[in-house]
Amino acid sequence: MSKNNNIFTELLICNGTGVSLPDNARKTLSQAELVRLDSISHPCQARLFLLGRYLLRQLFADRLMLAPNQIPIHIDVKGKPLLEQAEWHFNISHSGDILALAIGNQGSLGIDIEGRQLSSAQITRLARRYLSQQEQQWLKLSQTSSADFIRLWTVKEAVLKAHGGGIANNLQRVHWQPGQAGATLDRHPYRLYQYPLAHSWLTLAIDDQPGATDAPARPEPALLSLADLPFELEITGPQPNLSLGSVDLSR
Repeated sequence: MSKNNNIFTELLICNGTGVSLPDNARKTLSQAELVRLDSISHPCQARLFLLGRYLLRQLFADRLMLAPNQIPIHIDVKGKPLLEQAEWHFNISHSGDILALAIGNQGSLGIDIEGRQLSSAQITRLARRYLSQQEQQWLKLSQTSSADFIRLWTVKEAVLKAHGGGIANNLQRVHWQPGQAGATLDRHPYRLYQYPLAHSWLTLAIDDQPGATDAPARPEPALLSLADLPFELEITGPQPNLSLGSVDLSR
């Protein structure tokens, strides 16, 4: 089996303030991406967009055996960025200075990282608006309601991003019970991988369509280290560590 046909998912997370891109990083982006980059007025947001697309194109260049600027990324009718090759998937998320991206060919995937610090009043207001009665009751009984709310929120956003239908008015369609390693969207299953970070949670959701009985086993996501990537990057500050792997969702 060739490298390009291996079943895999790769996950990378980095602190954008601790990375310097090469001077030619912009040249790896498409014309549409450059237009969007130049439309972003906030310097931090612009830096994270350039970093995410640079890393994404470099990672896929090896898999697709194409130059980074030739990776065919387009926006579908629902506004989700996709590769023209239907078997390949990716997603990007950021919170503050932290950026996370995932690529793979196990199925459509979504990733969400949240580092917001919310007050009890904010959690109550958001829960009443977006969560089911059962989820609200779970949060009331939680000893760590702020962390649990963020964790639940990342599950919902990651699943909806994997689905590609948009976040607005769809959060209550996603159902997840603490202790379960998967969630559902209108009864459609998604596998979950969750990673605790300092003051934030990261959730990766992968479409769990049943495959053929002789299909190869689906491996855990490979956690990539920014320092190990063979790209023209200068690491100038500390980077998040995912080396311990995902949390045990059965707890």
